[in-house]
Amino acid sequence: MNKKILTIILGMILLTGGVLAARTIYPITDIQMPPNVVSGSEFQANFVFAYPADGENEDNSPLIIQLNITAEDSNYSVGKGEFNISGHIEKYFFNSILGWFLDREVSFNCTDSAPYTIEHSIDTHTIEDIPDGIFYCYSKDADLELNELDDVYLNITSNIAIWPGTYNMSASFFYLNDTTAPIITITDKSYFDQYFRDGSYVDFNVIIIETNGLADYRARITNHTPQISFSKEWISGNIYHFYQTLPNKNVLVEGDYILNATAEDLANNEGSDSVIIKIDLTGPNITLVEPTGLVSEEFTIKFNVTDEKAGVNNESVYCRLREIVNGQICPETGGYLGDGETPCTTTEWIKLTNSTNSLFETDVNATELGLSSNEYWLDAIAEDILGNKAEWIADED
Repeated sequence: MNKKILTIILGMILLTGGVLAARTIYPITDIQMPPNVVSGSEFQANFVFAYPADGENEDNSPLIIQLNITAEDSNYSVGKGEFNISGHIEKYFFNSILGWFLDREVSFNCTDSAPYTIEHSIDTHTIEDIPDGIFYCYSKDADLELNELDDVYLNITSNIAIWPGTYNMSASFFYLNDTTAPIITITDKSYFDQYFRDGSYVDFNVIIIETNGLADYRARITNHTPQISFSKEWISGNIYHFYQTLPNKNVLVEGDYILNATAEDLANNEGSDSVIIKIDLTGPNITLVEPTGLVSEEFTIKFNVTDEKAGVNNESVYCRLREIVNGQICPETGGYLGDGETPCTTTEWIKLTNSTNSLFETDVNATELGLSSNEYWLDAIAEDILGNKAEWIADED
């Protein structure tokens, strides 16, 4: 496809730089309309295209004009049947025998009603849905090919029930045999450098470039059975939002998944972009460093806590001591053994502080904790930054 330079001057678009490529849309914005459109009014809008003299329609594909009318009042949208549009193109061509330009008119009609079938010798295409404010213009009897210097004139009549006000119009041109896929791009892939877990809320944006009409867009985790689909919404312009809360552990297992975002245009061309979404369902690894034997009244408890995926939540590392009496471990709630008569001690959870790298520790004073000379069961817990929990249990003197 040849590159082109677009220069917009007062509604005129000048295209230079090679043969016109089919399946390409050339947008025109700010087509002049009356400053105040009232019910039942009739008016014209026009614009000019200047093409290279040797420009041709690739594959003799028919050309479609797409018009978009919007209300300047953001509280009001253009509905079906509020405008009736027809028009013609004045086509200029150079007659080498006479030595000057000649012209001819090609008329066309526009519709905002679907389904709308465009018939041509190379293809027939039915537009199943036309959004409000969009009009498709086409001439079945004479192709609208734009390979000369052309003036486009629009005859517009507003419905008697139209909301009075200012309206804006833009136009696009595209060829029927559209084989160009939409361009869809996940905007911030660094967002997926982190790990997620069951129940995590995942949301991200994509940019979709497709000026021939977007039929559908979606995002799914594809290498999971069943596939996990994301909810979607249009934000503004070419920006679209996907979001989903991941299922629970009964559905999701730990591993790497392919998150695929796709966009499909009205000609069934599909573009896609993908990213890896990493699922971590494993808590940290907890290893006792000290104490390793008998302790006195004052001693230090140290654990090595690591998590190679999501990372350790440094505020989540705690330990506690539960007294062992007559071979029985004191309940988590403390108070008495299972017989309901023998007293025993269970400490509150004691926070361990991250001291160096993965080392977490706390200094213990047995007397201050109400501990006596006896055996105690040592528990430790920790979480990663996703909330995956891990527990370490051992008995210590």
